[in-house]
Amino acid sequence: MDAGGLIQLFIIWTLTVSGIVANMDHTNRFVYWEWSGWMIGLIKLCLVSIVFLIWIHPRKLWIIGTRTLNNTELGTHLGIAIVLLLIGWFSPSSGLGSLSSLVPYLTAFLSGLLVFQFILEFDQTKGIWFNFHWDNKELYLSLSVLSMSIAILIGIQFDDPVVSTAGMVALPFAAIALIWPSHVRHLQRARFYPIFIFAMFLCVRAPWFLIPLAVLFFVLRTVNYFRYGIVHPSFGVDFLEEA
Repeated sequence: MDAGGLIQLFIIWTLTVSGIVANMDHTNRFVYWEWSGWMIGLIKLCLVSIVFLIWIHPRKLWIIGTRTLNNTELGTHLGIAIVLLLIGWFSPSSGLGSLSSLVPYLTAFLSGLLVFQFILEFDQTKGIWFNFHWDNKELYLSLSVLSMSIAILIGIQFDDPVVSTAGMVALPFAAIALIWPSHVRHLQRARFYPIFIFAMFLCVRAPWFLIPLAVLFFVLRTVNYFRYGIVHPSFGVDFLEEA
């Protein structure tokens, strides 16, 4: 499996754990740093990983970040996101419950999906970003900011501190990319940091999620370093001007 497929697991896992945390919030508003359920959570992550790596990724059903998606492809990604949220949400004890709690997480995912409509490819052999274009910048980033704002408002309405607070912290990245001069580092931040922010806020309620995240992060860095001589993924950004 190529590293491009493995790195997508950050998004796949975050969506799945979003469903788990949304269910926790629905069951107990004040749950915090809860380790119980870690085994079921890891089993779910293993399940979605196997399905993604064996079936979804090889069939190119999940191509976020590789090209601008058409309406059908956007719908496919949203459909997969809904399934992942449902897998995380469902538990024998609570059943389906109030699925409306998943709406702000799906809306936040749509915000991130729109940022990935810009083409930005990483040359793993040279360690540089290339083929960078800001086509339809105002449209996609405005819709991204709007979607995240809606996710925040719905989260506040549902009294969900995780999605509402994470959304507030993540919102400025797309907004800065919208109003600032076109620069690759703004897009890099708008793509990576919201995923990281949501993952960390999810860990406030499901701290066991830190372990698979750290393992995946350092395994990918190690593989890329020894294979290509680069440090990737990374929290740093590339200061290459627009290509």
